[in-house]
Order: sequence, then structure tokens, then C-alpha cells
Amino acid sequence: MAEDEARLTDLNGKQVHAFASQMANLGFQHMTDLLVAMFKSGAWQHFRDGLGGYDFLPGEFDYFLTQQGVSRTDVMDGVRDIETKAQLEAAMDERRTGEEGYRRRVIAVRDANPQRPGRPILPFGYTKREAKSLADDGIPSPSRELAALGGAVRRWSKTGGKPASRPPRPGPAERARAIALKLTNEDLDELVEHLRQEQKRRRRDRG
Repeated sequence: MAEDEARLTDLNGKQVHAFASQMANLGFQHMTDLLVAMFKSGAWQHFRDGLGGYDFLPGEFDYFLTQQGVSRTDVMDGVRDIETKAQLEAAMDERRTGEEGYRRRVIAVRDANPQRPGRPILPFGYTKREAKSLADDGIPSPSRELAALGGAVRRWSKTGGKPASRPPRPGPAERARAIALKLTNEDLDELVEHLRQEQKRRRRDRG
């Protein structure tokens, strides 16, 4: 680091610089601890380095990560614990983009912060509209939305960490009724006659 850059780097900037250096040379095994430590420290929201000062809102952790060379794939593959993923995802919820005090649109964040060569600020998740506006940045499939850290995390968060409850499976009588409702009048009459004959047979067998 150049002397002038070192002089301009504040304490948060030093912490961020150390984070980026470690992430670049870190195996997946220790990635979770480092990501959570940086997230909880809050240093990522306000720091300074030789390029200038950086400011990120509470819902812009993915913007910060991409600028430090950490990709969505890194986090998806490196963080195995779904509870930890849910904690991180709460700080990068693309559905709340534009919400005051939480998350700005990516273009606004780029305008407000220094640009690091080769490391454009990018969202982990995006709406169809944002995907279209970021097409030149290599965002895939501009026709679809993408959840920041995947659908499994969203489902886990929605149920409070509990498996989603499933409605009871219909019994045979209910399934037969559903089929009967789709029959024509003629077929329904024929079915009723078959059922009457089956009832008579069973009564004889019991007798």
C-alpha cells in the first residue's frame, strides 16, 4: 500500500483491507466466520482508503462484498449454514431496493462511492427491472428475478427455520369425489350404478 493511501486509510478501512486480503486467499472452511465478523463489525458501512470514503446502507452488504472482490457464488458455495445465510441475506434483500435508509439502487451506490478498477458494485439478487438495467455488467437472464442468496433461504426465513407444513393428503373418498365432479352426467350415472352394485355385493358377503 502506498504511503499516501496508508495515511488516508482509517481504522475501518484497515479492517476492510484486511478482510478483502483474507477473502482472496481463504478456503471455504473459514469463509463463514470472516463474513459474519465483517458484517457484525459494521466497519463495511463507513470506511476510507486511498480512493476515498465509502458509505453503504444496512441493506447493501452485497454491494460492499462485490466491490471487495467477493461474489455471490463465493457466498453461496462457501457458507453452508442456512441460518447464517439468512442473517446475511437480511442485509441484502433486493426486494427492498429503493426503501429509504435500507437499500439504494445499484447505480445510485456507484455514483456515491469510489469505483475500484475491475470490481464494479453489483447486487447479489435483483428484480427483472434491475437485471435489464444491468445487462451490460454481465448479469444473466434479464428476463427473470434472482433472490439474493437463493429461494431456500427465503423459505427457511418465512417459516422461522421450521420445515414448511404441508396440508394433509386427501383420502381415497375425497380423491374419488374430486374425480366424480369432473364426470359427465352419463358417466356419473354409470358410476353411481356401479357403486350400488358394489354395496349390494358387500352386503351379501357380510350376510
